[in-house]
Amino acid sequence: MSETKENAMPGRWVRVVLIASLALNLAVGAAFIGSHLADREDGRRGEGALSRGFSVGPLGRAFSKEDRAELRRAFAGKLPQMRAGRQQMREVGAALADALRAQPYDEGAVRDVLARQLRIQGELQGAAQEVMLARFAAMTPDARAGFADRLEKGLRRRH
Repeated sequence: MSETKENAMPGRWVRVVLIASLALNLAVGAAFIGSHLADREDGRRGEGALSRGFSVGPLGRAFSKEDRAELRRAFAGKLPQMRAGRQQMREVGAALADALRAQPYDEGAVRDVLARQLRIQGELQGAAQEVMLARFAAMTPDARAGFADRLEKGLRRRH
């Protein structure tokens, strides 16, 4: 029996919702890191994710205390970009809500908003990746091997 267009729609919506959920989760992670790295009004650095173990998963937890301190300093240089990205993600969220409420529904408009969201996510993730790559390059071979060991241990514990 061939699948009709009506029967195919729930699968498409599930995909769209899952992709949007993933993108929003990544946005929350980037926003969390950025907000916890921001300077506080009293001049001290924010006490946050990196100071508590870069609490964004096994990759973050695998960094040593010294590595996290270096990452904090490097991320501090990216704060303007991260703040701008958070603002853009808020705008995208509002645009997505508007597009989902629009009558008649315009899948192309929703697709465009999700594409914008993905682009912004990619930019934020790219900035974080550059910071981590620079940190990996600064590590000694033994330090990188230790990081890899801690990463594998964290991945095994997670699963």
